[in-house]
Amino acid sequence: MWYKLFADNDFEKYFEKSVSHQYMRNVNIQKYPRGIVVNEHQHGFGVFDDRFKFVKSSRQVRKNNGQFIPKFNHKNIPYVDADVVFVGNVFPQFGHFLLEHMNRAYALLDKKYKNMKVVLINNKDINPVPKYMFELLELLGVARDNILILNETTRFRNVYVPDQAFNIPVYSSVAFGKTYDAIAKSVKNPKKLYDKIYVSRTAMHERRTYGEEKVQKIFEKNGYKIICPETLPLTEQIGLVKNCKVLAGCAGTALHLALFMKRGGTVIQIKRNREPKCNADIQNLINDTKGLNGIFISGSVEPKPTDHCSSVPQIIGVNEHMRDFFAVYGFKYTERDTVPDKKDLAEYESAMGEYNKKYGSVTLNNIKHFIIHYSSCVIPGRERRGQYRRWLKRKLKYEG
Repeated sequence: MWYKLFADNDFEKYFEKSVSHQYMRNVNIQKYPRGIVVNEHQHGFGVFDDRFKFVKSSRQVRKNNGQFIPKFNHKNIPYVDADVVFVGNVFPQFGHFLLEHMNRAYALLDKKYKNMKVVLINNKDINPVPKYMFELLELLGVARDNILILNETTRFRNVYVPDQAFNIPVYSSVAFGKTYDAIAKSVKNPKKLYDKIYVSRTAMHERRTYGEEKVQKIFEKNGYKIICPETLPLTEQIGLVKNCKVLAGCAGTALHLALFMKRGGTVIQIKRNREPKCNADIQNLINDTKGLNGIFISGSVEPKPTDHCSSVPQIIGVNEHMRDFFAVYGFKYTERDTVPDKKDLAEYESAMGEYNKKYGSVTLNNIKHFIIHYSSCVIPGRERRGQYRRWLKRKLKYEG
């Protein structure tokens, strides 16, 4: 499959370097008799064998960083006489749950495991557990009664541990793609289907992307159906996306719905921040997994560069890169279509004013980000590093 970039040189260099390290891997499933699924909450989680040795394949890894190995009391561990499949842990963000907490669910495609209990560790003590976690597993054929949300360390008759099948932003696998093929297959088609869909962020209550409504109207003019995923049932989102040929939108969770697309489709991602680093490499890995083409457009018109994950208000518009994209793909629009909406622009400036009043400035916040990021690099373990960062963010009054 192919990808095209409509962007500045800095982003092109970042993107090319990042995706050059991506690869596909094979995955396996291992059995651990009398295995222990450990939930030490903020102190770590994972699977141990019957000799209290940590099962390395149960470690949750992002890039080269994994959560630290927990210590736990070996005495009086509750026992459940059942075979279970360790899937991962509960996570309250839909996009990351798709990529990082469903990346062992491919085991459930095998009849051998489908009727076993499925374990999700609730290490963050989330209550209530998001509905979509149950929905996704049920769409894979898992009965609701077989979904076990584990709040305490427990020993089981047998624990099956599938290898991690997707690692942001390094590797993926055929098995990971097949998981979402199976979910899509189990969803009925909506009454009306569309070849081209634009997934909008305009209905989001937080982290709105200013200027998007103006841009999406140009896409709508050129045959794209505009949908706001969070306003639709999950099955309808999947039903629409699995039947479209082109999926467009701003960088973020909504475009991860491309996991449900059929091979040969195209994903158009609009980058909403000016710093080179963003999640385009993650989206590219999704695209490679599903055999999709990718188009990446630098759409930010923010006055000061921000990171992709920043909570600084972000704004996009019809800049030179977007005009190049429109020209190559024959989009029809007028110059009036490109003029920023005065009300939207005023709201962006107001939001920036509130941000500066609360946090100082974007420049000051970027300095805080630098301190937090690089000082935490010496902290071992992903979970422990995360705790340190959250503590330092509170101390520095950092928002990002």
